[in-house]
Amino acid sequence: MMKRRILLTALAALVLLGAGAASFSGERAIVPDMNFVGDPIDLSLVKAVEIMQTTGSRAEAAELNKAADEAVARGYKESAKSISDFLNAIKGASISVSSAAEESGMTETNEKIMRMRRDFAKEQVASNYQAELNEIEAMTVQVYYGVLQAQENLKISKDNLQNQKAIYDNTMKKYKLGMVARIDTLTAETQVLSAEDQAAAAETALKNARMNFNLLLGYDLMQNVVLTDGLKMAEEPKGSLTGFIESAVKNRNEIKGAAFGAEIQEILLTSLKYRYPSSSSTYLNQETATLLARKAAQDAPVQIEMDIRARYMDMADKKRAVKVAEASLANAKEGYRLATISYNAGMNTLTDVQKAQIASYQAALGVAAAITDYDLAVYGFIHATGAGTVRLPL
Repeated sequence: MMKRRILLTALAALVLLGAGAASFSGERAIVPDMNFVGDPIDLSLVKAVEIMQTTGSRAEAAELNKAADEAVARGYKESAKSISDFLNAIKGASISVSSAAEESGMTETNEKIMRMRRDFAKEQVASNYQAELNEIEAMTVQVYYGVLQAQENLKISKDNLQNQKAIYDNTMKKYKLGMVARIDTLTAETQVLSAEDQAAAAETALKNARMNFNLLLGYDLMQNVVLTDGLKMAEEPKGSLTGFIESAVKNRNEIKGAAFGAEIQEILLTSLKYRYPSSSSTYLNQETATLLARKAAQDAPVQIEMDIRARYMDMADKKRAVKVAEASLANAKEGYRLATISYNAGMNTLTDVQKAQIASYQAALGVAAAITDYDLAVYGFIHATGAGTVRLPL
């Protein structure tokens, strides 16, 4: 009876497995563990950005938005022509026809605005597209550096684990020689366990970063992608602060949008001067809108200049922070070396050695974080001195 029951259970399991295989046939196989698989794909940051800007949903969205902007420009052109044709047709007509034209929006003011919108939209197509490409690049850089930093953190954690094991081995030797108390070995063992936990957490963080990267790039989630760039300081942008500001003021979408908005409001206000008294609600509302638009247009270059100056200083601060972090790491490593020598000579305690090693470990993590922060600041600064990352609605 028992053998028969086992046989039936096995047959049922096989049936379920077969049903499962049938229901999932044609779907991508799920990697059963957390190992990244497949032939390794070597990928530089430049190549990753190129892929993101030319393939996938983000690139498709940018192309679609570009086509939409071109369509908007054509729409303004057609509307301007329709208004122009209508106005030409009613020249010399009666007042009632002119009134109907105004009520329908077929006025010379509206024709002028449509032509302005057409011209602005045509000019803005390329800038909007560049802003979207910049945004895609910024996003790609962010996740690429997320993997680079996670890789470096794992390496640092593994080095820390090896050092803690070395401390433990050294402590055990001293204990066997009767040079230290049992509590020292227990303390050293605890630090090894802690370092193992930190290394495991760093490995988990790296796997999450790699999955996030694969998801963004459109690879299978567990595809083995090897980043060929290392975590090192990016090249500082060449040029003067004055030149960077001039470039941003000339190219940033926010300034173009604010200037165009003010120009439109000025035309609308002018069109009301001879049709509504200055005390009327219609005129006052338009006057307020115009004043606000003027203020926005006047403030936009100053705000962009302030943004560039702030980013420039932040970039300089982060560059100094890398140098400080590197100096701190060098000092911490030397401190650990000296603490180990003193401990072996019986001149300090195990606690002193472990404090020195922990300081070295934390300083190494600090260098990785500082370089990442600096490089992201550099890329952000470069984007800010061009079209930016903001797409203007047309």
